[in-house]
Amino acid sequence: MKLILIDEQGLKFDDGTVVEHFHDQDCCETVYADWKQLEDTGILNREFNDIKIEGVKRSGFRLNGYFVPCYNEQNGYYSSGLEVWITKGNEKRVVDVSEFVEDKID
Repeated sequence: MKLILIDEQGLKFDDGTVVEHFHDQDCCETVYADWKQLEDTGILNREFNDIKIEGVKRSGFRLNGYFVPCYNEQNGYYSSGLEVWITKGNEKRVVDVSEFVEDKID
């Protein structure tokens, strides 16, 4: 499968696979994976056989070796839970990356 799109929500591949982050958002927080950081890495149009996620303590995760930073911006009252959803057709794989999020708590 070839990566064809990078946007703020995640990645899209030519076989229909979508990789995106999910956080059950409350009013006063932002918890997210910064997918746009991948734009200048040479990952676009690269072929992948599968998708591997490896956490990097308190800073993000690697997707097939490419680093994706993750942030938790809030006052400390809300959840910092973050998942990566890998969806192809009716199949969805969920990877919890909560422990790899960088906290920016005011």
